[in-house]
Amino acid sequence: MRSSTSIAALALALLQGTNALNGAMQRKFNQLADMGYNPDGTPMDSPSADIDNRSIDIASLKSLKIASTADDVSITAAAEVITPEYVELPIDNFAKDKHQAVSYQGTFFNRYWVSTSGYKAGGPVFIYDAGEADAEPNALFRLQNETSFFKQIVDQFGGVGIVWEHRYYGNSTPGPIDINTPPETFEFLSTEQSLADVDRFAKQFSTKKINATLTPDKAPWVFVGGSYPGMRAAFVRNKYPDTIYASYAASAPVQASVDQSFYFDPVWRGMIAKGFGNCSQDIQAAVRYMDKIMDTDQRGAAKLKEQFLGLGAANNSHATFADALSSIFNTWQSYGIEGGSMGLRRFCDWIETDPESKALAPKEGWAKSKGASFTVGRWATWPLFAGNVNSYLDTNCSGKQNVTGDCDLDRRSEDPASISWTWQYCTQWGYFQSANLGPQQLISKYNSLQHQHDICHRQFPTASRALFPDWPNVVRTNAVFGGWSIRPSNTYWSNGEFDPWRTLSPASAEPFAPKVKLTQTPPKCGVKTSKNELFGFLLGDAEHCFDFRTTGVTVADGAVSRGIFTGALKGWLGCWKPKAANGYKWRA
Repeated sequence: MRSSTSIAALALALLQGTNALNGAMQRKFNQLADMGYNPDGTPMDSPSADIDNRSIDIASLKSLKIASTADDVSITAAAEVITPEYVELPIDNFAKDKHQAVSYQGTFFNRYWVSTSGYKAGGPVFIYDAGEADAEPNALFRLQNETSFFKQIVDQFGGVGIVWEHRYYGNSTPGPIDINTPPETFEFLSTEQSLADVDRFAKQFSTKKINATLTPDKAPWVFVGGSYPGMRAAFVRNKYPDTIYASYAASAPVQASVDQSFYFDPVWRGMIAKGFGNCSQDIQAAVRYMDKIMDTDQRGAAKLKEQFLGLGAANNSHATFADALSSIFNTWQSYGIEGGSMGLRRFCDWIETDPESKALAPKEGWAKSKGASFTVGRWATWPLFAGNVNSYLDTNCSGKQNVTGDCDLDRRSEDPASISWTWQYCTQWGYFQSANLGPQQLISKYNSLQHQHDICHRQFPTASRALFPDWPNVVRTNAVFGGWSIRPSNTYWSNGEFDPWRTLSPASAEPFAPKVKLTQTPPKCGVKTSKNELFGFLLGDAEHCFDFRTTGVTVADGAVSRGIFTGALKGWLGCWKPKAANGYKWRA
């Protein structure tokens, strides 16, 4: 049976206050997807996900098969009780005062969870990085649930499992994080500092449950992460090879870039491959049609905004209205075309169905025969649009022509995780997901790079340039971490075919990216591949971190990818040697 935890309530809690323009929300979607749930809390493998859009003749719509490796998601009834633990760490890992004290800026307490239920003497220590979100909602799932890939790998190797919370997220903060937190508080929120946290933690780690030394000099440590944590998996192996012995870097966009307008190109290609090319064509026609109205007709633009979001929406800028329009793609990276009531399938089913005849659009969509205004009208009347926008952008648009709502799309985020991640991407990483103008355009041109820049400064209006650069300092970031060319040894990379974040990974297929050959032959222990080669795997018909899920919407290549990693890890662990002469050597 499923966990007694109310997943629907969890989904609402995760969504509350999120901002559609940053990775904190996507991390929350990933958490739910890995647990087998849609953003609305419905199980991905349950017909109940179809209860929305009742006015549509669902039977007439094509259906995509959803694969599941389990009929339910059950929490192991193990005797092990896991509670949060804390380690005291310096706020600034690198500064020293005149007395050479590393705690010159003070300290904070970093949260983590430990499972030892599968441990066998001499086993490795696995650390799962929760990344840019509160780790608590699914920490126990990662460590105790039989469908958790992380638990499966930890148990397979007889290891210790740790879920690690990133500094400045959840309870691992030097102080409260809210909309009034002074910018100076975030001075030490950086990827460099967070990697140093892992190094310090590992070197002092112990647990009362195991009478053995588990620090990296006596036990091999394996770092596992997907997305931003996948980047960290590669970086921490590269920068702290004596601490982290091996890494699993899934869907890791290690190349920092201000411009990530190409984020939407894999979405375009994926929609066509999955049979939704008519929908992508109609979205493009509708977006271009609305852009022309906003270009030339201010009254028409005001009416357009109210047509979509209800009375009170007309005062929003063209750019923030474009943010609302682009929200239909928010679930793509975590769910592909699926995603329950908030997914792209529901939206496409709506706009590609003629409301009178119930006929489905031809492969070229409706705009070619009925005109783009028809598609705009279908989009505007999608029953779930205004509600989804309210959830994503923390606003209260009425969605009705006769009701005035508090429809402000230009608000600062109040969600703590979103605030912290905004600081990170606006200072170091960029990832500005602006309009992909050109033949594959899906986003309004008003969602420009300048608008993305303005969102950063909207969130931190009083931050000084010394702390908060005008534009993200991606040149420095790539110089520090290596960007495209990073190739740490004992590291496995995985990517999804239609994952928007693959565009900035070493396995990118974009024309501007270096051409790299993927190999599934594990490099020898401690040996790096050349810059032209990557030990990794491309999951077909998959999006973001799909090899991390074993229930709900899965792909066959997920198990293949996990198998490549575990096969390589067996070989690498066979080479590991403790620092002390009398220590053990791990054997597969």
